[in-house]
Amino acid sequence: MKKSEYSDIEEILLRGLNGTTTKMELEKLNRWRRLSPQNELLMSTLEEKSEEPQYPHYESLEKRIIEAGFQEPETSIRLRTRRYLFYKVAATITLICIASWAILKNEFKQEFIDTDQKLVVSYNPTGQRSKISLPDHSVIWLNSESKLTYNKGFSDSVRFIKLEGEAYFEVKPDSNRPFVVETGSVRTTVLGTSFNIRNFPEEHSISIALITGKVRVSESNAENELFLEPFEQIKFSKDTGSFKMTQFNEDFVSVWKDGIIYFKENSFDQVIKTLERTYDVAFDSDNYSIRNWSYTGMFDNTSLEIVLTRIGYSEGFSFEIDGRSVKILEVQR
Repeated sequence: MKKSEYSDIEEILLRGLNGTTTKMELEKLNRWRRLSPQNELLMSTLEEKSEEPQYPHYESLEKRIIEAGFQEPETSIRLRTRRYLFYKVAATITLICIASWAILKNEFKQEFIDTDQKLVVSYNPTGQRSKISLPDHSVIWLNSESKLTYNKGFSDSVRFIKLEGEAYFEVKPDSNRPFVVETGSVRTTVLGTSFNIRNFPEEHSISIALITGKVRVSESNAENELFLEPFEQIKFSKDTGSFKMTQFNEDFVSVWKDGIIYFKENSFDQVIKTLERTYDVAFDSDNYSIRNWSYTGMFDNTSLEIVLTRIGYSEGFSFEIDGRSVKILEVQR
C-alpha cells in the first residue's frame, strides 16, 4: 500500500505545538489544512489556543505522576526526555479531544440520500462551510445555514440543483447537459462557468454574480430572461419581482468560501446576522440602542473577539462573550 503523503501529520502537529517545525513541514501543514473543512477547523482551533498556556497545570500534573510511582532520581537529560514525553502525551490528548469535537460538529453537516427519489441533500448549520464535489466533477462551496438538493448522478439532459442560502459554483463544461440552479423563484442556467448565488431567507433579494463564462437568469415561471457576462451581477427583488443588473468586485463576492468576512455599508442587523451565521453564536443586543449602522470592513479568518473589538471601536459598543452567547452593551461615556 502506498504511504500517504500526510501519514506523519500528527508528528508535525505535535512539533507545531512545541514550535519546532521546519519550513517544509509548515508548507505540508498548510497543504493538509486545505484538504477539508475538518482540517481547517482543527488548525484554526489550535491556532486560537496557541496564544494561551498550553498546559497551565503541568507542574501539578507531573507531581501527581511522580507520586504515582515514577519518582526515581533523574539526570537533567532524563528529566528533559520525560518532560518531552509528557508534553507529547498531553498534546496527543489535546489533539484527540479537539479532533473528536471537530468530527462530531461535522456530523451536523447533513448529507443523506432519499433512496425513493434518489435525492442528495447537503446542509451546513451555522458556523460551518463545506466543499462538495458533484457527480459531473463540478465543485460547490456551500456557506453556513445553506442547503443543496440534487439528483444522485443527474439526468441525461440536465444537471439540476436547488439552493437555499449561499454557494459558489465551479461548473464542469457539458454542452449536452446545462447546469441549472433554482433558488427561490429564480433559475440560473449555465454550461460551464463559475459564479456565486446568495439567497438567505431574511434578505429581500437574490443575487447572482458571474465570475467566468456566461449564464442565463430567469424567473421560474416567467418568459423574461437576462444574460450575464463576467463581473456582472443580477439582484432579484423578492418584494417587487424586478431584476437589477450591476457590476461587482470579484475580490469581495466569493471571499466567504476562504473564511473571509466582508461588509460593505451593512446595517446593524446585516452585520449581526452574518456574525451569527459565521461563528455559530447568538447575539443579545437589548442593552444597545445605536442601530443606525453603515459599516464597512473586512476580516481574514479572524476570531470573533477581534472582529467585535474592531467593530465595537467603530460603532460604539462593548461586548461580553459567554460560550455561544454574545451580549452587545452600550459604551458608557
